[in-house]
Amino acid sequence: MIAIPPHARLGVILSSGNWTLETYFRAYAPEEIGVHVTRIRLGSGGERRAADIETDILDCAALLADAGVDLICLQGTAVMMERGPDGEQEIVAAIEQAADTPAFTATGAAVAALRAAAIERPVLIAPNGEAATERERAFLEASGFSVIDATGLDLGKKSNMATPEDWLAAAKSIDSSDADGVFFSGSNTRATEAIASTETALGKPAVTSVQASLWMALRRLSNSLPEFDPDPTLGRLFLGR
Repeated sequence: MIAIPPHARLGVILSSGNWTLETYFRAYAPEEIGVHVTRIRLGSGGERRAADIETDILDCAALLADAGVDLICLQGTAVMMERGPDGEQEIVAAIEQAADTPAFTATGAAVAALRAAAIERPVLIAPNGEAATERERAFLEASGFSVIDATGLDLGKKSNMATPEDWLAAAKSIDSSDADGVFFSGSNTRATEAIASTETALGKPAVTSVQASLWMALRRLSNSLPEFDPDPTLGRLFLGR
């Protein structure tokens, strides 16, 4: 069954090179939600000026508002983490003003998901190099987490080429008895497929940027959607344990 019109509409501002998130949202989101995507060239690590990125983000938000979306999700975990917690919230406020629509970022969703999963001392695994990974560590620590360890896979623009087994191996390599969970950062990755295997192997919850974004969207739109039975591969965050 295809629900047209959908019960609720989610607008997504997505990095232009991302080809994974839409696949996961189609696979895991309930059919009653409409997902509408517009793309942006983000560019973390100074590839583009922050002011230019923000201008493009607000243009994308206005386009999604034209589609009558009920909620806007901005992806691009690393780019938002570069701005720090206050800067990330400023972007959310600017989107909401430009589009007259509630909004959140994948970064904000990840923070909320880590807290919901009772992860206070995560290990961080990112697709980026060392400098970008350290910026993400700084963001998480500024948000109140104690990052036990962090590693960057240094995948560059091939972040979507690492397999779920690669992400699991990275989690195993830096796991510690001091850590109470795993955060796989990055929206253009296959880390979502490693959630269940990581939780089984380590006995700890795992959060990814994509999984957290879908979780947040469904929470924010829950009044418009029927009861949802999540796929167990989405992990403890969705299963509530």
